[in-house]
Amino acid sequence: MAFILQQILFFASIILVLFIPGYFLILAVWGQKKIFHPIEKFVISFGMSIVICDFLMILMGKMGILFTRLSIVLAIVIFSAACYLIYRKKTKSSVEPEIIFSFSKNQRIAIILILFLTVFTKTIYLTNSIFPTSTDLGRHMYWSKSISETGKLPVYQERDIIKAGDKYEISQPEKIIDFIIGEHLIFSAINLVSGSDFISSFPSLILLLVNIFIILSVFILALRLFGDLDIGKNAAILILFLLGPLYAISSDQAKYVSGGVSGNLLGNLLIPISFYFYYRAFREKNPVFMSFAIFFTAGLIYTHHLSAFVFAYSALFAILLFFLFNFHHIGSHLKNWLKIVFRLPVIFSLIFITFFLLMYTPNYIGIKAADEALGSPEKTTRTGLTFLQLKYAAGEPRIILGIAGLILVLSTQKRKTYEGALLSGWALTLLIMSLKPHLLFLNINSDRISNYATYPIVLLGGFFLASLLNYFPVNGAKEHLNKNLLFAFCLLIFLFIFTSGYYDNSLLLKDAGDAEKALQTFHASGYLKNQSNESDNILKDHNYISADSMIRLYFMRDLNFPFSRGYFKRYEDEFNPREMCTLWMISTPNTAEGKKCFDDLNINFVMVNLKYDGAQFDKSKDFSNVYSGDNIGIYYRHK
Repeated sequence: MAFILQQILFFASIILVLFIPGYFLILAVWGQKKIFHPIEKFVISFGMSIVICDFLMILMGKMGILFTRLSIVLAIVIFSAACYLIYRKKTKSSVEPEIIFSFSKNQRIAIILILFLTVFTKTIYLTNSIFPTSTDLGRHMYWSKSISETGKLPVYQERDIIKAGDKYEISQPEKIIDFIIGEHLIFSAINLVSGSDFISSFPSLILLLVNIFIILSVFILALRLFGDLDIGKNAAILILFLLGPLYAISSDQAKYVSGGVSGNLLGNLLIPISFYFYYRAFREKNPVFMSFAIFFTAGLIYTHHLSAFVFAYSALFAILLFFLFNFHHIGSHLKNWLKIVFRLPVIFSLIFITFFLLMYTPNYIGIKAADEALGSPEKTTRTGLTFLQLKYAAGEPRIILGIAGLILVLSTQKRKTYEGALLSGWALTLLIMSLKPHLLFLNINSDRISNYATYPIVLLGGFFLASLLNYFPVNGAKEHLNKNLLFAFCLLIFLFIFTSGYYDNSLLLKDAGDAEKALQTFHASGYLKNQSNESDNILKDHNYISADSMIRLYFMRDLNFPFSRGYFKRYEDEFNPREMCTLWMISTPNTAEGKKCFDDLNINFVMVNLKYDGAQFDKSKDFSNVYSGDNIGIYYRHK
């Protein structure tokens, strides 16, 4: 019975935190007007709720209000009630729904089947990989748990092992810019409201929900971009097909979910929603849409620095291309844009964002962050991918169709439209950032950048495929022959797309072994927490222990606690030389270097995989095995 109540509370918290605030804000601003189709309202409410909760919690934290279940619920209820009162006081009006969303029966069936296949494929993968095992998930959930336990906004800092003269020591806490508040607040809010444990499937379930809404956000963006075309709805459905079930387990999809890459996933949600509002603002000359575009952009800034960086570059390229393709009409376009910008809703949004930036500035905003992201690439992983690597990262059929779609847009009058400039600028930006980052003076991991390219590539690919299918001749013998040839050609394309996408899915399916190993790690961590005290320093291995990143959640003493022996290649990195103690203390604990590190750092417990690192500790008189499992062993160092 307790389990059932816990599940009810968990799903109720999802509705309260991730849907209610956004829905009521839409109600307050637009009322019952048919500005949005229900599917648009559903998707936008989700993204909007995330941003609203972030800003509410930042405001609460700065006001000194502790985060508790009661305070979070009250904040959301008060905000939603205020929005409802505004709605009640406004004059009610209605507008007829737009034809763009009038789907046929077959189209509705296709959408439902695609979404079912998407969720089904992701669920199969996550059945064996939803258990919290990834490094990124452990690091992000540390900060979310810290927010929940302290009831305050986090101070992003960490301690590390340093060498001071001839002695090794643990440094004082130092500020870090790798984390942004928006990546963590939403998990803390759901944890506080529902009581769900961070060391459970709940974070991955939230990220799965985000991943599904990413796909839906691209779908509603496609409906708007291609809404004026006869092929608009078919193009959007094909885009849903290319992005949903195909490559459903790729890096930017379910692998990001199981990997706990929360910032990228939240960024990939907010980018298309931001573009959605900017597009409608310029297209419909609507300042209210512009104000919400700015609102979502601010949410992106407070959520993920790389996503904000990609968005800024893409938007700039899109604007430049629009000016280039409409060179003779720049004056009239600028005049129309200024009429949108200098309106009360936009000015209010800018004041609101400025207020928050002054009140709580994200860690990464500053000269140091700019220096790290810009400049000549320092590592081979930042010098750009080959086209072959990009092809496999985005999916071979998707990249081919996407490039064909890009050529189609650039070679027709479509390039002069808002949608043409947006798609071209978005795609070209990410292709250059992935393949030739030095042209833009970027110093960012090329593989991470390439994952963003999927979305504009899929939008262009779906548009090209819909255009191709629309080219069927209908009358005459010659046309009939052409029709049969084109049908066979399109059938081959679909077979190629489907088999390629699902072959990629099959390669990435995991077995159940990781979950069993993770359970052993959690059991050993619980034992070690009970057997140690605050004066004990602990060392673990990152190479051979499953879910070792989650161990920090048992202790909550520092992001880098327990200290960890990292991947071996990192100790050989000439661009970023690091301390060697964590390597020596596990690999060679009985050498003079290893013993000195143990003494200087007061490391009393070591957790390793017995199959790989148990022998050197078993042979030493300085260590006793105090915990032994199938894979995990804990050793205590005698002083």
